[in-house]
This record gives sequence, C-alpha cells and structure tokens, in this order.
Amino acid sequence: MLRFVNREDVDADIRRHESERLVPEPSPPMPAFVPDYHDDEIGMEDYYLDTYYPLLQHEHNRFRGLFEMAEVPVKPRPPLPCHGNMLIAESNKSQFSHRIHRLQPATPQEMRLNSRKRHVVGASAQFGVNTVHPTIQAKQNQMYLITSLLPSQGDQPALINRVLPKELLLRIFSYLDIVTLCKCAQVCRVWNRLAMDGSNWQQVDLFDFQKDIKASVVESLALRCGGFLKELSLKGCENVQDSAMRSFAAKCPNIEALVLSKCKYITDATSDYLGRYCHKISYLDLENCTAITDRSLKALSEGCHRLTELNISWCINVSDDGIRHVLENCPNLETLICKGCRGLSPNCFDDLKDKMNSIKTLNLLSCVFLNDVTVEAIAQSCPLLEYLCLSNCSDITDRSLQALSHGCPLLKDLELASCVNLTDVGFIGLSKNCHELERMDLEDCVQITDTAIVNLNSGCPNLNSLALSHCDHLTDNGLAELCQSHKDIMKVLELDNCSQLTDAALDLMKPMQNLERVDLYDCQHITKDAIRKFKQVRPDVDVHAYFAPASPPAQAQPQRRVSI
Repeated sequence: MLRFVNREDVDADIRRHESERLVPEPSPPMPAFVPDYHDDEIGMEDYYLDTYYPLLQHEHNRFRGLFEMAEVPVKPRPPLPCHGNMLIAESNKSQFSHRIHRLQPATPQEMRLNSRKRHVVGASAQFGVNTVHPTIQAKQNQMYLITSLLPSQGDQPALINRVLPKELLLRIFSYLDIVTLCKCAQVCRVWNRLAMDGSNWQQVDLFDFQKDIKASVVESLALRCGGFLKELSLKGCENVQDSAMRSFAAKCPNIEALVLSKCKYITDATSDYLGRYCHKISYLDLENCTAITDRSLKALSEGCHRLTELNISWCINVSDDGIRHVLENCPNLETLICKGCRGLSPNCFDDLKDKMNSIKTLNLLSCVFLNDVTVEAIAQSCPLLEYLCLSNCSDITDRSLQALSHGCPLLKDLELASCVNLTDVGFIGLSKNCHELERMDLEDCVQITDTAIVNLNSGCPNLNSLALSHCDHLTDNGLAELCQSHKDIMKVLELDNCSQLTDAALDLMKPMQNLERVDLYDCQHITKDAIRKFKQVRPDVDVHAYFAPASPPAQAQPQRRVSI
C-alpha cells in the first residue's frame, strides 16, 4: 500500500536530526583507520576516549610489573609512539631519558574532563611533527593522550619483589652465605622460597655449626638441595651417623666434594652408600674417621672412579690392601694423603708401577714403618710427583734421596723433618737432578752441614722457602752462600735453634730483596740489638724471635721489728 507524505514534514525531520548530531557514530573497537574530523576537536576527543580506553586498560594490566630502565641514548632522539601504558618521559629540551613508568588509566569521564583543557591538535605541534596522513595524526594524538592525560605513580615506592624478576633475585641470593640466607628466609614467603631454592645451596660448609649439626639437619639439607648440592663440608660434625649419610647419598647424587673429617661415628656403611649413589665425587676427606677400614676404600674405588683427591689421614685401620684398591681403580687420582696411617707396611706401593702415573701429591707424614724400599717404589711409579712429605719417617736414609733424584725430577716441595739419618751425601745427590725444588723442610735433620746447603744453592735455583731449624752444624759461612745465590728469590728462612749462627747472619740477609719472614727462635748468639738494626734497614721483613725476660731485681726484705 502506498502512503503519501508531506514533503515539508520530511525536510523538517532532516533539519532536526542534523542539528542534534554532535559526535560521530560509535566506531568498532580497533578501527583500521581514523576518519578525518577536520576541526571537530571535541568529537575527536570523544572518539579516542571511547575507542582506545579499553585498549589502555588492557595494556596497563599487561605492563603492570615493568620497572624503570635507566639507559640514556647516546644521541638525543624524539620519543616514538609506544604501546599500552609505557611512558617516555622528557628530561630536557635537547636530550630524552627513556624510562618506563607504571600508569593507572583514568576513567573516560576523567579523561574527558582533563581533555577540555588541552587541544588534541596541539599535540602535533608540541612534538614538532607535521600532519601528513590521518593515521599518523591519530597515532600522535593517541600518544599525547597517554602521556598527558593519564596520571603517573612514579612517586610511589616499588617493592623489590615486584620490581626485580625472580631470576635476578635468585642471582643476588646466590652470593649470600648460609647465615644470611637463613635470615632472609624469615623476611617473607617470597624470600623464603628464594633463600631455600636448591640453586643457592650448591656449596655448604657447616664447620662453624659443628656442635649443633645433627643427623636430622643433614637429612633436611639433602631433601632441600637434592641434585643441586655439589660441595658439602661436615668437618667436626661428630653427631652425624651412617643413617643420615645414607639419606644424603641417595638424594644428592651430584655431589663432587665431600668433607667428613672428624666425623667419628662414620663407618664403612657410609662409604658403601657413597660408592653406590655418588659416582661424581672427585674430592673426599675422611681424615680422623677412625672406624674406616679397607672395606671403605674398596667400595669407594669401585663406585667413585672420578676420584682425584683422597684424604685418609689417621685412619689407623687402613692397610696395604685398601691403598691398592684405590690406586688400581681410580686412574685419575692425583692427591693421596695418608698421614698417620700406621697400618701401612714398607711394601705398600710395590707392584704398582703403572697405577700411580697420575699421582702429583703424596703425604706420608708419620707413617713410621716406611723405609728406603717404600721411597724407591714411589720414585719408580710417580714420574709426575711434585709434592712429597716423609716427615717423621725416621728409617729413611740417603738411599731414598738418591732414588728421588733419579725418579722424580719434577719435585717442587719436599718435607723431610725429623729424618735424622739423612746426611750431606743424600742432598748432594738430590741436587743433581731435582732442579725444580721450591720449598724444603729439613727441620731436625741434625747431620747436615754447610756442605749440603752449598750444593742446594747450586742445584736448586728456584728454592724460595727453606726450613733449617735445629740444624746445629749450620754456620754463618753456609748461610752466606745461600743468601748470595738466592738473594733475589728467597722468601722464607726458618733458622730456629741454630746455635752457631751469630749477628753476622742478619747482615747477610739484608740484601735479600724478596725476603718476607725469618724465624730466629732460641738462636743464642743473635742479639736484640742486631734484630733492631736489621728491622731499621728491612722493616718489611717479619722477624720472629724470642728472648727470655731478664730476671727481676731482688726486692729488699722489710726488717721485722723485734720487741725485747
């Protein structure tokens, strides 16, 4: 059905609608382009507020945890448009410091209220950019709205837990010691999780808490650290027993260095657990674990093939068989310390010529049953030997020194204290081939004279530390040769109880440029005045001496009154 309308009514409706329309129609959430509104500034403001406010709210939630970045560009550059709620702050007119600030988006009503005081079109003029395209103009106006209309919270303090990422906090915590970590764990839940993270407990030394460490502590530590733990020292923790070590070995298979020194309740069972679970151990210290026997060394040698350092000092129940197990099954062993192992016989190293090629450090202090046969076997089997201690092995003679001269030319450190049977002949032979010697301890080698010192001067040019205490036959003449030949290299001289040394010895030491320490305890013919003059010339040298105090004068006894 057709209906006729009045043309005047239609024209009136059109004029009424055109007069009432002030703003553009609603746009989609993310328009592909921004229409050109020309000079309708109020309409443009409303358009951006309605269109981009949800986007600003979303970007604010996304970048809520960002922190300030203090990097300053080398060359000044104008700020570029930035997404979301990141603000590029202007530091001055010529240089910009780019920082990221956390912003709280305002409501559309607040933004409209503030925008009435500003002109969107003026944003382009402020940043000095010419309008060449409606889309570029829209982006510039969006940046202006973000930087000028939204309130900043830069003045509010930021918690470190929110500012720094977890990875950076963990890195910081990794530099803290045990005590500090335990204190930090009590600050808050976040710090507790960070402090107790296994990555912070790769190296644990409980020596300072030895009296308080019980089996439960070791078990809790193993549970907490797990595969992260690589180095653990339980030195002196006497309450640790095999049960705790069993749990530890099962939960910490990546342990590489373990110190159980003076854990007197540790037995062969612990070694069984270590050999079964901890195949990566390279350093093991069982010093003063007196319950350890050959069974322990067998278990360790079968399960811990990576051992490079082993300390079984004062394990009196270890015999030749235990040593053989270790040397035959641990081809990478470089350091073997057997101080005070009185169960070793003179033949403990026999028939091991091809099993000790990697040994560089060997300590046999106070292994009283060793003799020249033992030293000859060592010299034949250890071509790479650099450190050897035979102190208190009183049965060795010059024959041992001759063997070392031929078999161990790389020796750098030799300790022969209290080897009373050594004479000048042995040291003459030693100096012929052992030219790498840097340190020697000849304390209580009472038979050596100036002749031995003269030969060491010529044959050992790298000697920088020499102990000659209680060498009663040493005189100023022998010391003069030493001071002259080693004046540029000698650092330490121990001359305690050398009864024939006089004040002239100190005069001989004055030209020694690198001398650091001199021990002169109980040198009867060296006076205080000589030491004082030496210190005036060489104040940088530590002189250790002792002089008995003078006897105090006798006090006059008061006369007693006698009444008659």
